[in-house]
Amino acid sequence: MFLTGKYNTKNKPEKGSRVARKDRRMMQTEWREESVEIVEKIKRHAKKHKTTVIDIAIGWLLNNSAVTSLVAGPRTMEQWEAYVKALEYKFLPEDEALIEKFVPSGHPSSPGYNDPAYPIEGRYESADIQDAY
Repeated sequence: MFLTGKYNTKNKPEKGSRVARKDRRMMQTEWREESVEIVEKIKRHAKKHKTTVIDIAIGWLLNNSAVTSLVAGPRTMEQWEAYVKALEYKFLPEDEALIEKFVPSGHPSSPGYNDPAYPIEGRYESADIQDAY
């Protein structure tokens, strides 16, 4: 996943990874220029706020009322520790505003493309979550 920093356009994908194997779903849905650009902008935002992309991603999930549970799947202890640390992050309205700017509610990061295997459902409009702040 891009938000973990595992994949980016500057480094060759890890041998055996979904990108290195040219996994069809990964190449059609996530390994897209738009997705990479969005993650780079979130990285800059995170750096500006002295936090990490993982903190913002986990914070977004935990503060999204459409998400009823979060199943973390770390492969390494380093990933697990980053996930646990992210639980301490206070998700900010400006974090939500940034994500909303790039990925409007109800849409994936790739405009105009909805993976039929993973239909979009349940994400509320921004106006519906303002009361959470």
